[in-house]
Amino acid sequence: MSLAWAAYRAGSLPIGAVVLDGSGAPVGQGRSTRHEDLAVPGQLSNTRIAHAEVNALAQLPCRGSFQQHVLYTNVEPCCLCMGAALQTGVGALHYGWRDHYGGAATSMVVSNPQLSRRSFTVVGPLDGVVEAVTGLLVTCHYFYRRPGRGAASVAWREERPDLVTLAAQPAVAAVISQAVERHASIDALIDELRPLLATGQQPNP
Repeated sequence: MSLAWAAYRAGSLPIGAVVLDGSGAPVGQGRSTRHEDLAVPGQLSNTRIAHAEVNALAQLPCRGSFQQHVLYTNVEPCCLCMGAALQTGVGALHYGWRDHYGGAATSMVVSNPQLSRRSFTVVGPLDGVVEAVTGLLVTCHYFYRRPGRGAASVAWREERPDLVTLAAQPAVAAVISQAVERHASIDALIDELRPLLATGQQPNP
């Protein structure tokens, strides 16, 4: 979530990803950088395929077995990122928020001899803070990125009208924009959003 929040503050999609090895140690991490022009070794940026999961998985070496590795991401991966996960051979994927528009973990089916040699487990979506905050941030990214379009920019407005309604509240825009301006941590942002997420009403001033 910290990586996702860093991506949001930089103007990219609020998605972050981490790869853990079999002992639980982080061996790769990345965030969405599609709307940025960065020079980070082994990472993509300023391209439509500069996705968090791709940037995290790209840090795994070519040789070795990664069946005990787990990819964690706060958003359901798209077809590109699902392909990257399957191609690297990680054994499991855990995601936080279901992407009703571009998510592929719930719909993508690949069956070929290469993949039949590997096991791959998908766990998600999550319940709780990760799911709630991720859904709100991703919705706000589209809601406010194109001034004047609002809900028309949110592809899942029919599936998740609750998120659109929440993103449209001036109090939400104020909390998030002020958190961006003061470089607040993701924990501080969650604390400020928690009353709103719990009640669906504007937080007390």
